[in-house]
Amino acid sequence: MRLLEDAAKAALRDAGVDVPRGGAAGTPEEALSVARSVAGDGGRVVAKALVPAGRRGKAGAVKVCAADACGEVAASLLGMCVADTTVERVYVEEAVDIAEELYASFAFGPLSPRLVVSRSGGVDIEAVAHERPEAIVSTDIDPRSGLRTWEAVAAWEAAGVPSAALPKLAELTVKLYRAFVANDALMLEINPIGVGRDGVPRVVGTMMEIDDNALGRHPAWQRQAEASAGPGGRPLTDGERAVAEANRTLPGGATRYIELDGDIGLLVSGGGASLYQHDLILDHGGRPANHTDFSPTPTPDKQVAILEAILSRPQVRGLLIGCNHLQLARCDLIVEALAIVLRRRGLDPRGFPIVIRLFGPGEAKARELAAQFPGIRYLAPGTSLASACREIVDAVAALPPAGTEARP
Repeated sequence: MRLLEDAAKAALRDAGVDVPRGGAAGTPEEALSVARSVAGDGGRVVAKALVPAGRRGKAGAVKVCAADACGEVAASLLGMCVADTTVERVYVEEAVDIAEELYASFAFGPLSPRLVVSRSGGVDIEAVAHERPEAIVSTDIDPRSGLRTWEAVAAWEAAGVPSAALPKLAELTVKLYRAFVANDALMLEINPIGVGRDGVPRVVGTMMEIDDNALGRHPAWQRQAEASAGPGGRPLTDGERAVAEANRTLPGGATRYIELDGDIGLLVSGGGASLYQHDLILDHGGRPANHTDFSPTPTPDKQVAILEAILSRPQVRGLLIGCNHLQLARCDLIVEALAIVLRRRGLDPRGFPIVIRLFGPGEAKARELAAQFPGIRYLAPGTSLASACREIVDAVAALPPAGTEARP
């Protein structure tokens, strides 16, 4: 999950990093109020589109202006589209007097965290990395000892920073690494670090990506996680949100559900097997309506949540349920979930194709449950995943054209 800049800078501030004063605003009036509070009537501020994307400056989504003009500037940013995201809020902060722009980031290398620094920061850092790779300095960090001051000094010295600037810059860099660790970040980028004419380095541009699996330790970010957890950072749909809530609150292993534009619902699992079935559907000419992956659960409740989300979508015209033996989910629990949702929704498998490929624990009971619904195609033991995918694609293709039949 990528934090928006207001949340990222708040996290840095909580870690003891000195960041410019600022705040988020959802209207031009709010932006003007924030600007006057951080810079006064005669000061200067920076207004930035709050979207989970980099290179906002290149997109015209970062503007420096007088505090009194911030309302008009915010109005020009709100509603614009940046990186396929509509700007709904802006971040307004006091402008920093910058004499030099530096770059720093933390991420993970093959074996350990890594610090990357450059004296050539700013919006063209990607070009610098491509055209002048010698201007980029990278150093691994021992996770047992963390980043030590002299290691930060050595990195910046190798990047060509003058000796007089090294102590304050190294102190800032060590604090940034501590924030990187404390916030379970996968990536923290500061671009630029603005060095003022007084020689003090300040955090200007910030981007932080958080490990999704650590969000339980950061409940304040949960709402933003849901707001940008869909493909491409889009907001979750109602169905995706319902499954995510079930995943958090119900017992059992992890569950994932992503909605797509097709018409074949997929309740599939097994990591690679779920991706394999998704690709087989495409290869056979079908269009998946969603992607799923789920781990074993002691009750059918999580599978009920997924099936409710899948079958609530009007464009879904058929359903494949497929797992491998090694997935180890009980077959009867999965088919029990299907039975619950079919009865609840009054769906008739004789007009709504359902193909089941489930072999393993509880299979005999699962077949008995499925037999209560004429039309369900529970495939014979040993049937391949490819055959199951072909079966559901052919069954959906054989239906009357979409919109001409009444859905059962």
